[in-house]
Amino acid sequence: MSETTFIPSPFKSPLDLLKFSALEISKFGIAIAVSLLVGCATQTQQLKMNESKEPFKNGDLQNTAAVIQSAFKDKNTLYYMEMGEVQRLQGPSQIPSSTQNLLAADLLVSRWEATTSDKLRRSFSGASSYVLSEGFSGEYDPKPYEVTLLSQTLALNHLSQGRWDDAMVEAKKMAQREKVIEELIQSQVTAVSRVEREQQTNPNTQGSTSRIENIDGYPINLLDDEETRSLKNSYQNSAAHYLSGFIHESQGEASMAAPGYRLAIELRPQVNFFKTSIARLDSNIANRNKKSFADTLIVIDTGYMPKIIPYQISQTFSVGGNSKLVTLTFPVIEKSTERYRPSLIQLGDRVANPELVANIDTMARKNLRDEMPAYVLRASSRALVSLAAQFAADRTAQQAANQRNQNNQNNGTAALIGAIAGMITGYILQAINVTDVRHWSTLPAQTYMARMGLPIGPTVLKYTLPSGVTASQMVNLVGGYNVVYIRMFRNKATVLTSNDPAALPSNVATFTPVAPGLAATAVVSSAASPSIFP
Repeated sequence: MSETTFIPSPFKSPLDLLKFSALEISKFGIAIAVSLLVGCATQTQQLKMNESKEPFKNGDLQNTAAVIQSAFKDKNTLYYMEMGEVQRLQGPSQIPSSTQNLLAADLLVSRWEATTSDKLRRSFSGASSYVLSEGFSGEYDPKPYEVTLLSQTLALNHLSQGRWDDAMVEAKKMAQREKVIEELIQSQVTAVSRVEREQQTNPNTQGSTSRIENIDGYPINLLDDEETRSLKNSYQNSAAHYLSGFIHESQGEASMAAPGYRLAIELRPQVNFFKTSIARLDSNIANRNKKSFADTLIVIDTGYMPKIIPYQISQTFSVGGNSKLVTLTFPVIEKSTERYRPSLIQLGDRVANPELVANIDTMARKNLRDEMPAYVLRASSRALVSLAAQFAADRTAQQAANQRNQNNQNNGTAALIGAIAGMITGYILQAINVTDVRHWSTLPAQTYMARMGLPIGPTVLKYTLPSGVTASQMVNLVGGYNVVYIRMFRNKATVLTSNDPAALPSNVATFTPVAPGLAATAVVSSAASPSIFP
């Protein structure tokens, strides 16, 4: 991996190492030990979350929530996002609790943005520390795509509770937050580049690298497929921006709706109804209070986020003229499974044509690909530093032994130095083998959308589940704007209906979804309304 580099001992005599060890080694050992304990705790936490995968895929949301409660000893950003997502999928009665948890996550994300920005911009030493530290703590650094999806999920929650004005505020905040994320990512890229250059000037870390291609055996194909390469970035998705445009359109704000629609088109130009929406925006707003049909956006979430797991690779490093084999650990995202494209979505006698608008699975792969330079630089630098420490301590121990033998004295000092060298290497190499694989695991893998003009009033919704079973239930649509949200599991689904309060009569009660698989018992007939989004 690197040319042989001779690393001189930093200790002039055995007593130098002993003096160093008396205080510094103890501090170093405690710090690394704490890091290892926290790192192991985070891996245990994610292992428990992985156990919730099967119940979640089956739509067993109560057991999934119970696993989340048991997995998190302390509540952090990830806890609030996981719990908030599962609660909202339990139905309208749990939306307030879901919103409360998601808002708690949102507050912590705002703090994370401010703290991270400060670390990266304050000084080079701060940036270096950020890049080379694993980031293990009881807290959780959200991934960029998770931050965007947090805003999107909060907006959907506000819609389902009839607070379309709050959803609009969330949509605006999402756009502002994406600018911050863009700056953070650029700062991280710059920091990694600067730290790598610094490492190359340090004789102890000249063999370090930030290129995952230099690590033999890493399954780069899982991060390098055509879909992943085609993404503009890892945090913007057209579903969120189209939803933002739709919300602003419903409130009559053409100047805010248009940018959302345009960005959705830029991110996913192949989606036909995106283009129709921007073309008809002005006329839709001009006639929004005169609609004789239910202008309905259908949002369908399918699939499950793949696991991110620790993956161990043995790598050879050259130190002091000798080759040493070190085991490094990197995060790997597993292959996609159970991908499902909705085969039937029907409202009344109208069949929807859902189009793929966001592939969150791919966004996660793009994000990991973007983060790999920091992971690789961190691991390779740590390996070289630990091997250099071992090499230097071994040489000093040998010098001590030779000196004691010449003087015909006890070589206990050499033994102690050797023990210290072993402790240094042992702790650091253990730290190399711990990597943070936590992630928001209850997110969907793909989002599909369709927009339709439908009859006003109660309407039968039919949909085919991944198991092949067709379920039906009643949804209520008003003469303004509506959002019908469907989260599909293997053999059931959660359906949430949101109606524009401006078009909702005061005597209309909130609709409670019928259990999936049970056909609605009655349908109120209505004259067919024009199709504006075929």
